[in-house]
Amino acid sequence: MGKASARKRLRRQGAGRLAAASVGTGILWQWLLGLVAVVLLATGLALLAFSVVPTVADWARMRHWQPVPAQVESARLHQGAMARGGMYYAAVVRYRYVAQGTQHTGARAAVDGSGDSFRSFHQELADRLHNAQRRGVPVQVWVNPQNPAESVVDRSLRAGPLVWNLVIACFTAGAGLVGLVMVVGAIRQERRGRKTRRRADGLLHNS
Repeated sequence: MGKASARKRLRRQGAGRLAAASVGTGILWQWLLGLVAVVLLATGLALLAFSVVPTVADWARMRHWQPVPAQVESARLHQGAMARGGMYYAAVVRYRYVAQGTQHTGARAAVDGSGDSFRSFHQELADRLHNAQRRGVPVQVWVNPQNPAESVVDRSLRAGPLVWNLVIACFTAGAGLVGLVMVVGAIRQERRGRKTRRRADGLLHNS
């Protein structure tokens, strides 16, 4: 009886160590998955908050701006590398205009001045502005009547970049949200498993 009881205790201790190691590994993976999920969710929300929403809001404001002739001082196409790979493009311009009797200088080419991967739009805009500078002819810009120092050359809302950023933001945020739901579900399941094991251990000890 003594040897049998000792073997049972050893088996229980071994099973306990294996269970503890399994729980520790599970917790580690839960933390890693939770961290990745939070990063994805934050990235998607940041893209919405700092790119999609401001672009739509600026476009809505610019619909009421007034046309004013401007003289282009410089214009070129800027290109650079994106953090996630690929290239982005932006028309870079500097122009001067007179609004409400005061001369101003503007440097905003489009609604979203940060640029994107759609080269054709920025190339055509930069070429048009450069040709106007070379020929010395004025171009039309849109000026905020409430704040004449604020202006833009092209106030159109471009569906391509907007939809692309919206898809990326929703996909990224959605993946992060799904990951968080999985982590929370796994934690709850682990807690229920611990309670079940404790009850089973209690019954075994009582018996």
